[in-house]
Amino acid sequence: MKTRAAIVENREDALRIDEVELADPGPGHVRVRIEACGICRSDLHAIDGGESITFPAVLGHEAAGAIEALGHGVEGLTEGDRVILSWTPACGACPPCRRGEVQLCQGLRMSVGSDGPLTWNGRGVDRFMALGAFSEHVVVPTSMAIPIAGSIPATEACLIGCAVMTGFGATTKTAAVRWGESVAVIGCGGVGLSAIQGARIAGASRIFAIDPIEERREAALRVGATDALDIGDVVGQVVRATGGGVDAAIECVGTSGAMMDAFNMIRPGGRAVVVGLPAMSDTLNIPAIILLATEKSVKGSIYGSANPAVDFPKLVGLHQRGRLDLSALVSKTRPLAEINEGIAEMREGKLTRVVLTF
Repeated sequence: MKTRAAIVENREDALRIDEVELADPGPGHVRVRIEACGICRSDLHAIDGGESITFPAVLGHEAAGAIEALGHGVEGLTEGDRVILSWTPACGACPPCRRGEVQLCQGLRMSVGSDGPLTWNGRGVDRFMALGAFSEHVVVPTSMAIPIAGSIPATEACLIGCAVMTGFGATTKTAAVRWGESVAVIGCGGVGLSAIQGARIAGASRIFAIDPIEERREAALRVGATDALDIGDVVGQVVRATGGGVDAAIECVGTSGAMMDAFNMIRPGGRAVVVGLPAMSDTLNIPAIILLATEKSVKGSIYGSANPAVDFPKLVGLHQRGRLDLSALVSKTRPLAEINEGIAEMREGKLTRVVLTF
């Protein structure tokens, strides 16, 4: 079938809305009509060369929509089902999946090259994270289309597919924040605001939100932060305010400096969790004696250490019960035709999320 997608041909030019050819879903695959897709900073990272994508490509990986067609042998999904896309293949066969760590599935790919169901002008098109959701339709394996119930707006549901799961899970699953603990979140974009809400729902007694942008600090206070700090001497401020450091610090910026701040502001025995996407050349230099003497820990968190098939519906339920605020993450909506304007707004750094509607 023919559909429309936003094509990125190279790093210099604007994205181009054009007609593409999408193959019918094969065995175990479904076709999803996209209703909304967030513009994530990982998409910008890919455009700028921070990810190994092949041009031309269709980006977009934070999406929600409805099942439109089923391939042979599909079970558990029916036409019309509302779904959130997941970017872990959750193959079920590799060692991480068999251990229940589907976020580490060995089938996870940021680039699929020219393989797959999408072609443009007779040539294959790369799909970022094997999704390519800046498109009116996608074809994906059933494991990457997670059914949800209820009447949650697509412009909010789509954020569960990346930012919300990543931040919320980093706090509640990777850091395993417990009732009464103190938490610092560095970076208050979509992932950071989700981490703050995870800390609030987990029962954290004090939540420090750290960001240089005033609008983001204000948003952080609205979703549950108790303190909002600019980036100047944040380590000293947090350590003094807590009498030794927070129990857990969640880094959502993607720089080695922010990661070191997270490590330095946790108490002895505390947990620092790295969530932000760094450059391949970034490194951390932590004296080994500090790890020994303080029993501090540093842990990475991809996709919030989540199992989307289990955790997406739980997040939808929290939203429906009024405990998880997704509307606070949506700064603006734009139609697909205005994707370049949305990308420019996200690059300015002030907005949490621009969400494309279809």
